[in-house]
Amino acid sequence: MQILAWAGARGRWVLALGVVAALLIPEPGDLLAGTLPFWVALLVGLAMMRIDLVAVARGAVAPRRLIPNLAMAAGLLCVTPALFWWVATMLGLPQGHVAALVYTSAAPPLGSGAAFCLLIGFNAAFAIEMTVLCSALAPLTLPLMAQLLMGGDAPVDTAEMATRLVILIGAAGAGALLARRILGARWVEKRGQSLDGLSAIILVIFLFPLFDGLLAEIIAEPAFAFGVLALAVAANLGTQIALFPVTRRIAGFATGGAAALIWGNRNAALALASLPPDPVMTLYVALYQFPMYFTPLVMARIAKAPLER
Repeated sequence: MQILAWAGARGRWVLALGVVAALLIPEPGDLLAGTLPFWVALLVGLAMMRIDLVAVARGAVAPRRLIPNLAMAAGLLCVTPALFWWVATMLGLPQGHVAALVYTSAAPPLGSGAAFCLLIGFNAAFAIEMTVLCSALAPLTLPLMAQLLMGGDAPVDTAEMATRLVILIGAAGAGALLARRILGARWVEKRGQSLDGLSAIILVIFLFPLFDGLLAEIIAEPAFAFGVLALAVAANLGTQIALFPVTRRIAGFATGGAAALIWGNRNAALALASLPPDPVMTLYVALYQFPMYFTPLVMARIAKAPLER
């Protein structure tokens, strides 16, 4: 617990250095192959364990919360991909880049976004609430937006996506409720920093199977890879930095920060898994992890800067 607490106190740096280490250190054989869904479910479960899920669920169905949350979900899943498609088309970006932007921005928020919120001090309960809502809507909205914006029949298996989301979120929620009941709410609250450290370490482990072969691809085509990375940084961190002053003014520091964070951090791996193999999309999702893992470090600084002045 002391080791995990030490990592939790430095969680932002653990993530930032971990994403670089995962790129440079080769995956240990096939040890982690096929384990991405498990690590994602574990991360979501750890974040859910930190909050009272029953109380969050009760509040979420209240009309005064449900209506604004649905409006935000529409902005996340429909307005954002349409805006990204328009900007990318106006800039004359290649079709593969446009498709990567559309599919990623139409995906639900990152499942571990709540863990990021906990590291910064944002409202993790709100992040989970919106992630669950958007994940429930995504099997309908993602294919629709892909079809409207990219034309033709979008290559998205709606039934498979819905099934994966139900299994992942359901398993994470059930595990979180069971763990909180066995360990007790007080035990969980006292060990918050240790749980932050555990989440940070799991987030780094998650990268190794995703980054397998990525370094060789970057070395082979560095200019192309840098362009894709720049696109990912603009879509991820650029969105967060641009929205935070607005969302903070509307909803306050904690909830506004969580809104900006999940708006920029999407479940890109889920979008990738729902599409046929595509080299640009695969590279984009892999490089998307860099701005994602630097989010706690960057947004913590952005969030505190106005307070320091």
